[in-house]
Amino acid sequence: MIVSLALMMWKGLICITGSKSPVVVVLSGSMEPGFQRGDILFLYMNKDPIRTGQIVVFNDGPDIPIVHRVIEVRSC
Repeated sequence: MIVSLALMMWKGLICITGSKSPVVVVLSGSMEPGFQRGDILFLYMNKDPIRTGQIVVFNDGPDIPIVHRVIEVRSC
């Protein structure tokens, strides 16, 4: 019953946030002092253009989301 509840909550977060990975963990100290290693981040999808200072998450391979802060936006 607990496992079923956890799965339903996970699927609910996926639907609400619009992200297939709505929860990520900061794996390194590169986000300090804002986020410490091991911090848990809850994500949501934003359709607005990316701006300097925002925190973005992307996948650079299978199943490992990468968390970074935008320091510069270049137009192509």
